[in-house]
Amino acid sequence: MSKISRGIWAVATVFFLTLLLRPPLAAVGPLLPQIQQSLHLNVAQLGLLTSIPVLCFGFGAFAGPIVLRRLGLSNAFTAILVVLALTIATRVWFGFGYLVLATVAMGIGIALSNVLFPTLIRAEFPDSVPRMTATYTTMLSGFSAVASGVAIPLAGSLGSWQLALAVFAIPGVFGLVTWLRTVKLTHPVAPNAESAVERPNLWKHPLTWAIAAFFGLQSSNFYVLLNWLPTMLIDKGMAPIAAGGVVAFMSLVGVPVGMVITANLKRIKNVTPVILAISAVSATGLALYAVGPQLAIVASVLTGFGLSSSFPLSLALIGMKGKTQVTTTALSSVSQGAGYLLAAAAVFLAGIAHEAWASWTPVMFALIGASLIQSLAGIYAAKHPAI
Repeated sequence: MSKISRGIWAVATVFFLTLLLRPPLAAVGPLLPQIQQSLHLNVAQLGLLTSIPVLCFGFGAFAGPIVLRRLGLSNAFTAILVVLALTIATRVWFGFGYLVLATVAMGIGIALSNVLFPTLIRAEFPDSVPRMTATYTTMLSGFSAVASGVAIPLAGSLGSWQLALAVFAIPGVFGLVTWLRTVKLTHPVAPNAESAVERPNLWKHPLTWAIAAFFGLQSSNFYVLLNWLPTMLIDKGMAPIAAGGVVAFMSLVGVPVGMVITANLKRIKNVTPVILAISAVSATGLALYAVGPQLAIVASVLTGFGLSSSFPLSLALIGMKGKTQVTTTALSSVSQGAGYLLAAAAVFLAGIAHEAWASWTPVMFALIGASLIQSLAGIYAAKHPAI
């Protein structure tokens, strides 16, 4: 009874925590005009507000092993849930300065959760790492798309953008309840319980950087498209509303494919063809985007399949390539930290490149190249034994 109850409460925690990791960020984009008007923000302030989370994902990720060592897994997620619930609920009420500070705290909390999630899945579902990773990433994409779609109607029905964004703190309360119940029914590994186990220096290990390259390059492609694809399509003559719809469609269309691939990863004896196919499909979709809006739907299907498969695959590799909780967390920290910083740089450089060449073609060629290099890193990581 205890084991079954623990599993149910742990799954519930994953569900509620996932509701905190992307929807509070995804809901901001559609509401930016209202936020700008309400707080009298300029373009630079809007840019700061939208870029903070990705930077926090990178820098905050490196703190994951320290937090796990100091607090342990159960206390770490308790603290993360409290921080996320508080910052999401209060960030909108005290002006732009507090909004920035709360967004930083929220971003770091999400970054820590990103890093510790493979460890949580390994600890709570040791026999179902790929399957639970697939479920987690599917919910991330689905909840994010839903949040983008309901943000404006929610603000209209509640009467303000502040209430619409504050509502996303509610899952934090439920998540805290389910996690405390999970912890009560389990006996998690103490922070130093694995200290006697010899661990490799992950900073010098080629597997770490292979996973970091795979994670970072696929993240670069996703965040560049998330931030710049609407502008690319609008510059080529597509209506703004339609351009936004293309991005939402791209984010959702490949989710079922990614879930199936990742959930069955253990059954695939040779993952090299899968990684090559994912990268080739992504590169083809990116090339079609460069042709023009007339092929945007086909391009979105292909790119969506590629990106929705590569993200859960990168997380599954992290969970499968660490032999212990501590090693898994360290591997997750370095690969995600470096990967998200690479993605943040890619988003910035994409805008600079467009301004320098007055064209999006060089950016698209760079993204296609990133997809191809990503395949080499992924194949190496998949074939390397766990450490």
